[in-house]
Amino acid sequence: MRKEQTNTGSKWVTGLMSLIYPSTCLSCCSPLYNHESYLCKECYSHLALTGYENLADNPVAQLFWGRVPLEFAASLFFYRKGETLQQLIKIMKYRGEPEAGVYLGQIAGRLLSRSSLFARPDFIMPVPLHPAKERKRGYNQCEKIAEGMSPLINAPVDTTLLFRRINNSSQTTKSRYERWENVDTIFGLNQPEEYQGSHILLIDDVITTGSTIEACCHALLAIPDLKISVVSIAYSH
Repeated sequence: MRKEQTNTGSKWVTGLMSLIYPSTCLSCCSPLYNHESYLCKECYSHLALTGYENLADNPVAQLFWGRVPLEFAASLFFYRKGETLQQLIKIMKYRGEPEAGVYLGQIAGRLLSRSSLFARPDFIMPVPLHPAKERKRGYNQCEKIAEGMSPLINAPVDTTLLFRRINNSSQTTKSRYERWENVDTIFGLNQPEEYQGSHILLIDDVITTGSTIEACCHALLAIPDLKISVVSIAYSH
């Protein structure tokens, strides 16, 4: 009886708090209903799906042809300036909302779980931040995406193998060659012998030129018999 009363009281407090401090959509700030999280139904409908997870030779996969061998590559949404996804990614990265990354990872996990082309990996591996940048931000947004995805594709998140050696500068204003030059040798490996023969899923938030993913793969492909798949939330082209 006491447990039931406690649960009832907890629900009452939660309900009261939602009336006093209603949850709002991260994009348009309208109130969220009980079945909504982070985005209202209207803003969610504005997310531009690529459908690339169901297309083997999609533009993101083609981006890596002749650069690195991949089992699978897809971005799940188009990244367009001023649209809902850009707002959500900025909130996740720069406004201290790591749970927005988990939310995006959950969406990604559901899409991938329905794809006949996607093979379950042994490990989900977020593109690492340099420790100094991660301390400043408080979290790695790609790791949060991976955490949201993990239970939906039944694979663990691994943050131990791949690490970033150099705290490189922002990529957003660089040319394609400058991006490639900036990240080509900045990733290293911890105890790679433990991952021989594994299938790794690399996770990034936004793919533009693919230079960061390519640099990760150059480091990872030193491991014998390693297979790599790549997924990002967004594709900016």
